[in-house]
Amino acid sequence: AQTQLGDWAGGSGQAGWLDGQPREMITTVLDGLRATEGVSVQYARGADILTLEDDPNGRTFPDGQPRPPVVVPCAPDQQLIAEAVAAAEQSDVVVAVVGDRIELVGEGRSTATLELIGGQNALLDALIATGKPVVVILLASKPLVLPPSTAQAAAVIWAANPGMLGGQALAELLTGRIEPSGRLPISFARHVGQQPTYYNQIRGQHGDRYADLTQAPAWAFGQGLSYTTVEYADLALARTELGAGDDIVAEVTVSNTGDRPVRETVQVYVRDAVTSVSWADRELKVYRQVDLAPGESARVVLTLPVADCTIVDAAAIRRVEPGAFELLVGSSSRAEDLLAAGFEVR
Repeated sequence: AQTQLGDWAGGSGQAGWLDGQPREMITTVLDGLRATEGVSVQYARGADILTLEDDPNGRTFPDGQPRPPVVVPCAPDQQLIAEAVAAAEQSDVVVAVVGDRIELVGEGRSTATLELIGGQNALLDALIATGKPVVVILLASKPLVLPPSTAQAAAVIWAANPGMLGGQALAELLTGRIEPSGRLPISFARHVGQQPTYYNQIRGQHGDRYADLTQAPAWAFGQGLSYTTVEYADLALARTELGAGDDIVAEVTVSNTGDRPVRETVQVYVRDAVTSVSWADRELKVYRQVDLAPGESARVVLTLPVADCTIVDAAAIRRVEPGAFELLVGSSSRAEDLLAAGFEVR
């Protein structure tokens, strides 16, 4: 059995956010799961998100343009949470669908926090406390901060804005009919005060950590899991001394060590060890996607022009500086996910 929770199951931004997008044209996550053969679904709303009020300064700006309404977060509703917990305790798996609303997205709708609005954090805390496997689906247009309890979730899926048939796609993903293969194009912070958390920061820009929190994001650029496990080994360069007009040619062994097929995104980053100006610690330069059957290994060849390993110098000229570099290859931008091999540019 699956339990579908959250405002995104029905009357929310996904189902009625623009004229011309009527409800009958939208497949929500709840719709997608209910249409899946062999799945029994209970539904509980679980949380309210927000209400809207007129801006205290008036409905329009001095030039007559409309002001966006003011968002008022809803307080956690203990009755809604209790109903959701009761449904969860009767189920095998909990699917908790949370996120933002169209009123929190777009021009004139910046938010002071990245946390889930309304009763959603309290809902997640209560569901995860049941001990049932909880899959958190985040439908959000920006990298929101999830509560610490989600570290105990069985999985977290960022669906962004999945479109009119997003619920069908998510149901197929949840039930194993398709393999998850996406990779994060942004990093997700642990706390709004941790920003910025983009991966290609200038070395030494923020030190190693905050006094009360690591600098490492909750989920990093390039990160993403599947229903199997993948290992990287034996990174090797064809040549370690190169000129500015040469190509970097590397090979790495990528192995599917699980029992499901996988489409793995092999990511290639470059670190310029010593630069004449402050520069990013590492930058994504190229990637390759490799399909592997269960138990299969492949020797993946990666090619990158040295001409792409540039910085912008003090004279605002983009160029390759001679010296020591590192090629970093792995499954995400996290240092612990990357193998390294050094090379020299003459």
